Amino acid sequence: MKKWLIWISLVSLFVYADSVKCEQKDNTVTCTYFSDRSDSSKDIKLEFHWISPQSPTDDRIRYILIPPYYGSAYDYRFLPGRIPGKWRVVVTQMDTNQSVETTFDVNETEDEFFSNN
Repeated sequence: MKKWLIWISLVSLFVYADSVKCEQKDNTVTCTYFSDRSDSSKDIKLEFHWISPQSPTDDRIRYILIPPYYGSAYDYRFLPGRIPGKWRVVVTQMDTNQSVETTFDVNETEDEFFSNN
């Protein structure tokens, strides 16, 4: 019985841990941060840091506030014009300085999304 309780406790840690997941769809990539809120009555201040595989000029930092009683936030970027390669997204809770990160691959992109046609 004791082993069963330890196993359930470990599984619950992984299920409820903060995480960030990215999804590519059409011409965008959207990264969503999910928080395990222990205190849902306070805001959560986040920093989304998009890290380019080659050029710091393509990096971006955006600050987002999760209001009380909400548990997720997202940020997105358009894919056309992005540098191909393995991108990193690091999301940091500003109050605790804890961060989670993920990676995703951008294949060749074209700038036709930004054309004036």
